[in-house]
Amino acid sequence: METQKGRFLKDLLRRTNQKSAQRFEEAMRGIVEKARCYYAESLVISDQEFLKMMVLDGCFIVELFAKLSDESCNDSLQSMNRLCLNNILEDLILVENQLPFFVLWEFLGIASQDRRTWIEGIIVSYKGVMPKLKNLGSMPEGKQGERHVKWDFIRSATKLREAGIKFRRGNEHDLFDIKFENGTLYIPPVNFEDRIELLYFNIIAYEQFDNSGSRKRLTEYVTVMDFLIDTEKDVELLCQKDIMYHWLGTDEAAAKMFNRLGSELLINSDFFFYAKLFNNVNKHCHEPWNRRMASLRHNYFNTPWALISFFAAAFLLLLTILQTTFAIFPRS
Repeated sequence: METQKGRFLKDLLRRTNQKSAQRFEEAMRGIVEKARCYYAESLVISDQEFLKMMVLDGCFIVELFAKLSDESCNDSLQSMNRLCLNNILEDLILVENQLPFFVLWEFLGIASQDRRTWIEGIIVSYKGVMPKLKNLGSMPEGKQGERHVKWDFIRSATKLREAGIKFRRGNEHDLFDIKFENGTLYIPPVNFEDRIELLYFNIIAYEQFDNSGSRKRLTEYVTVMDFLIDTEKDVELLCQKDIMYHWLGTDEAAAKMFNRLGSELLINSDFFFYAKLFNNVNKHCHEPWNRRMASLRHNYFNTPWALISFFAAAFLLLLTILQTTFAIFPRS
């Protein structure tokens, strides 16, 4: 990668008609102290070494997305195979690999007058690499969330089914559009693979560190799914209902992935988007009639043969009653 970074720096200088990286070094020198403050751990390298590292890495990222947004530069990416390129793009998402964005913005101002095209290059590149970004959806602020609604946890999917809750495939165009209507929980379908854990972990990390007061959409969604998924039996149920698909080998692996994602999440309990949904689910489960019907289905109608046996017994009982009636009151 150091060889690639050096090559990309030369390409950037050639493309922008510069003989050296002096302008980038000068720009970095003015923000080096600010940039160092963005790293949690104490850096044991000198300012000069840090400056060179930022210039090399920052110019590499600027040139990478410049190439990816320009079809005429495809030939210059041939030295990287597709797997290598995908690994680079995935590594750049990791929180621990981030360069402060103002550093990239500063370098971009030197390298290009068209920052918009560069940003579009990033979006297009990640659409092809990360799984199903298009269905992250949106969550209108006033759609369901209410402030200071008291709520309690919901049980896992298999436990809710035992309590009479049905599960159905929901709106496939909006990941966050989870609904509960007439005893049925509608959950948008989602496809999970190894890379999606990386994506979710890092989006959640950004949301956890965001103090702007904006909604933490993915954090809340993962919180819901973590409640629903405790074991592989919960994953199996959601897969049977065409709500969940995964390429993780086993249902147990999928369950453990969600348990990891949901570990130690911080949510705003006073403004939890799904608070009303949780309350409605719990209210349905606690209704005596719903609990009796769920118990009846679970204990006596849990298999097709049990249902057939019930109707057969009912039919025989009806015949016995009719026979007895005709014996007591014979037809004249």
